[in-house]
Amino acid sequence: MVAVDPAASSRFAAWRVLTWIVLILAALGGVLYLRHGDWPYLAGAFAVIVACAGCILRHPWARQALRVVALLLALWALATGGLMLAHWGQFADARAHALAQPQPELLLLVIEQARRSFLLGLVLKALLVPLLLWLAWQLGRPAVRAQFVAHR
Repeated sequence: MVAVDPAASSRFAAWRVLTWIVLILAALGGVLYLRHGDWPYLAGAFAVIVACAGCILRHPWARQALRVVALLLALWALATGGLMLAHWGQFADARAHALAQPQPELLLLVIEQARRSFLLGLVLKALLVPLLLWLAWQLGRPAVRAQFVAHR
């Protein structure tokens, strides 16, 4: 049993901030998935929202659930980031194809915009992987584990 300072649960903790950020991103994703009728992803976003909300409320079941969710999301970001990197060369191909067209200016502009969005997605995934792994690690630490008590 780990002795925890009673004031420790009311102090600032970065894991709580990251949990809120994951909650907000899952809610945003849920709205987008609902709008596009993507039911499997909507169900996944709902599960993430429930795990985050339970963790914010410090329900003991939610700590382990969010650890699993954080690990799964980190693996998903790593896998999809790798797939994105594998397709990076297609921008050069698209650019070459656009240059072969009679008036390539608009096509080149669209390709460059898509490349920037793609690069932003890669950067976000690269940042997300270590943050989610850190969150999973934090939720397993004894000091954090002690903050989750059964509610009656």
